[in-house]
Amino acid sequence: MLRVRPLVYPSDLAASARFLTALGLRPAAEPERDSSFAVFDAGNGRVALQAGVPGSTGEGTSTLAFEVADVPEFARRTREAGTGVELSGDAQHRSALISAPDGTTFSAAAGPRDTGAPPSPLSVLMLWRTPDVAAAAKILEDIGAQRRLSAADPSRHDFRAKNGGLVAVRPAGQATVELAFEYGSDVRDLVRALAAGGFGPTVVDTGDGRSLRVASLWGTEVEIAERPGDVDGARQ
Repeated sequence: MLRVRPLVYPSDLAASARFLTALGLRPAAEPERDSSFAVFDAGNGRVALQAGVPGSTGEGTSTLAFEVADVPEFARRTREAGTGVELSGDAQHRSALISAPDGTTFSAAAGPRDTGAPPSPLSVLMLWRTPDVAAAAKILEDIGAQRRLSAADPSRHDFRAKNGGLVAVRPAGQATVELAFEYGSDVRDLVRALAAGGFGPTVVDTGDGRSLRVASLWGTEVEIAERPGDVDGARQ
């Protein structure tokens, strides 16, 4: 099992939760929300909010993260595939930590095999920009992500996780990770709910199709790219 579940560090968790629900995500049944941590289901991938410290360097940042069924087994398989893994935490809160050559680190923690979320055209998409796309792609393959699209440009790699969510690797001079989404229908369908929540989305028509751009409440612009008829549904 593998599911994309990035971690975002907003200073205002409640307001950021309202943004995600306006976008169409639902509060997760598991784990239970508390004052500092909440998980939201998109139907295809999840997003976790961890309350950040106002004014800190980590405030408003996003990190790549995953959910797996069995953390030690995930670590064993990943090591066998050729990528190093460190285990941290105790038996009840264990996580696997992976460090990429570009300095990007991410974790995998235990999550439910079946989230109970209904199918949705919305997919969580993490954009991993890096000066070493080959190494990033190799790590994603080693953890069990599946290649999603073939591209004429060998520096562009797209992956999906079997149980929901997408990761795109793109070339860049500096390593960054960014939360985005894909929508398997007309993105203009999302405008009303976002505008009603006071988030002011903008429809952008690019050469590759339409997308929405909307300012999140953790300080970054979030893109929701339209990809009608080509959404990978989460397989539980």
